[in-house]
Amino acid sequence: MAEREDELKQLKQDYRITFASKEGERVLADLQSAYYHRGSFVKGDPHETSHREGQRSVLIRIINLLKEDKND
Repeated sequence: MAEREDELKQLKQDYRITFASKEGERVLADLQSAYYHRGSFVKGDPHETSHREGQRSVLIRIINLLKEDKND
């Protein structure tokens, strides 16, 4: 269990390093504008809705890993 927690801590640190540069901030802003600040639902096309929600869920994971954790 402690090994998994250490791996997650390291992963969070890796994400923070990756997105801490000006370039990383620009990439994250682009991803947010492309996939986060738009709706996922496409009327009449459940496959496209699923595809868009999948894109959005990847970005949400990135954002969640970048959040400061009081336990880190």
